[in-house]
Amino acid sequence: MSDRALFRKTFDGFVPANEDGQDFYARVKSGEIVELKGVKVRNGQYHRLFFAMLRLVSENSNPHISEAAALHFAKMATGTGEFVVDSRGRDVFVPGSISFAAMDQSAFKDFVQTAIPPLVGRFMVGTAPDDLIREAMSLAA
Repeated sequence: MSDRALFRKTFDGFVPANEDGQDFYARVKSGEIVELKGVKVRNGQYHRLFFAMLRLVSENSNPHISEAAALHFAKMATGTGEFVVDSRGRDVFVPGSISFAAMDQSAFKDFVQTAIPPLVGRFMVGTAPDDLIREAMSLAA
């Protein structure tokens, strides 16, 4: 089970799209009013596209950074996390989550669109962000 009921919009209205959705639907009586939260489920292909871009940044970065470091930098650049003061008095960035549960598709799209230009500008000087996106799309397809 996925811990959340998912529904698909059709011409006949919303229909269950997973087992939790079917269970919820079965418990609701005909004519009963229920609340469906208006959250678009994250697009798996867009998720793969972002991680393909991180891989490309890592493979072509100067200075070299790992995919994990590129993700950390992306989170810093977008403010996805917070700075805390450690026991030595230094600011340390604690990254936030970009998991499917933490961000819907709209928030994740905003995150990606905000993260890519600073990543490319810092680690792939001379490369246009659109070039990176095109290359990643060919890899993620």
